[in-house]
This record gives sequence, structure tokens and C-alpha cells, in this order.
Amino acid sequence: MSRSDLLIVDDDRIITMLHHRFVINSGLHPSPRLFYSGQDALNYIRNNSGNTFIILLDINMPSMSGWEFLDQLYKEDLTSRVRVVIVTSSVDSADMERANTYDIVVDYIDKPLDFQKMEDILKHFP
Repeated sequence: MSRSDLLIVDDDRIITMLHHRFVINSGLHPSPRLFYSGQDALNYIRNNSGNTFIILLDINMPSMSGWEFLDQLYKEDLTSRVRVVIVTSSVDSADMERANTYDIVVDYIDKPLDFQKMEDILKHFP
């Protein structure tokens, strides 16, 4: 595999900046990229075909939800280069069950990130 990018996809700018700091401070990635819409993140993935991606994804976003984003990754056959951690405020068990139907989703974590949650995420990306 070539270079790996970490994308934070969330429409909440304050949460996005907080998660950005946790990702850097935890050592998960030195320069995560911020996207405030699923469509912008999808365009970035399309335009960087040689890269692999770790994505911290919110599911409740306007215009393109996290679910629609995931479905589009499958539709365009981009999943072999992607691993997703859903980071959401939803505690609905139906959302957790739905997340388990996507083989690229490696974890489901409630917002906001903290040091313990970052340790859990790090276990998926040694």
C-alpha cells in the first residue's frame, strides 16, 4: 500500500477541530485532513486513487449523510482503500447495527473523542 491519509468528516466545525487535535496528539496521524461534508471527502478520495484512507466519519450530516457516503464508496468500488471509524452522537442501537453491515467500518464510537477513545481507535491501526 502507498501513503495513508486520515480524513475527519463532520459538519460540526468545533468537533472537527477537537478531533483534529486528538488525532495528532495521539500519534494516529500527523496531518489529518478536515472535511465538513461527505461529498467533499468523496471527491478527495476519487482524486487520490493511489492513497489509502482512514476515515473518522459522522453519520448525521446535511446534504450527504455518513450512510450515503458509505453507500457511495461501495457503489464506486472504493472500499478496498478505506477503513472507517464512525464517530457520532447517535446512541441509537439501529445505527450501531447498521454500521456492522459495512465491512469497512472497524469501530463505532460516540462523540466527542477523548484519550481513551483514541486508544481504542489506535488498536485498529497499529
